[in-house]
Amino acid sequence: MKRYKVIYNPSSGKEEAASRAFQMSRLVMDKNDVEFTFYATKGKNDAMNKATEACDEGYDMIVSCGGDGTVHEIVNGIMKSKNKTNLAILPAGTINDFAEQLHIPKTAEKFSRMFNNLKFKEVDVGKINNDYFINVVSGGIFTNIPHTVSIDEKTLFGRYAYYFHAFLEIPEQLVKTYEIKFTIDDNVYELDTHLFLINNTPGAGGFKCLSPNAKFDDGLLDVVIFEKASYTDLMQIFTGVFNGQHVKHPKVKYFQANNIVIDSLDKKLVVDVDGELGGNMPIKISSENKALKILVP
Repeated sequence: MKRYKVIYNPSSGKEEAASRAFQMSRLVMDKNDVEFTFYATKGKNDAMNKATEACDEGYDMIVSCGGDGTVHEIVNGIMKSKNKTNLAILPAGTINDFAEQLHIPKTAEKFSRMFNNLKFKEVDVGKINNDYFINVVSGGIFTNIPHTVSIDEKTLFGRYAYYFHAFLEIPEQLVKTYEIKFTIDDNVYELDTHLFLINNTPGAGGFKCLSPNAKFDDGLLDVVIFEKASYTDLMQIFTGVFNGQHVKHPKVKYFQANNIVIDSLDKKLVVDVDGELGGNMPIKISSENKALKILVP
């Protein structure tokens, strides 16, 4: 009998994670000889620690039921274990960027069908200093937004809570720039920067084409840098974000790389890692090719 550990965040999305996880498990057990063990997270790093514990205890798979933050912690827990196990992602958060890139269904019924075939995809995992990320590292304007939206706002308004906060801060945010030194596969760029993104997949923050050439299994990370630009240029750039055309603008630099170092003396620069606050500068970023197996449709 296979053993699966479900780690769910009871406050994710509209607080539906628990009911969705239990419904999914019943559907899977109706057709498969498996055993589920459930754990509700209680605070920061709890999901990470329980994921490492589940790996060490020999569980056949961990099921993440929550949002991008829950996935981020569980990926860190798996990667830091000597006995890595497989991962399934049941989306129950506000954005669910990485799950959307893998076309993972949100409903318990459709998600449960994946357990009948057990088809896995090997995906890259990003490393930032001594930690890991699955989707994106970002820094600069608007990266503070995920950390200003309350749980109550996310529960009531979903992803629109983020967009509303971002809209309110547009006048203040667009005038900000940061002096940043980028070392990208040994090439050095010192740029006055509005925003940078290091993506493992094309999308982040609910936008699906931020890094249009990104693939989650090519061993590379896609780097998008928005240089200091006029208000008119910024409007053109951000309009192009919806279809990936922004990367053609002369004020946007786009690279694919495996090793990246980012440094800045600006203490106000906020770095976000999969929706969580990142560490202090400098940050060293790399890709570990096909380091994790994820259940897919």
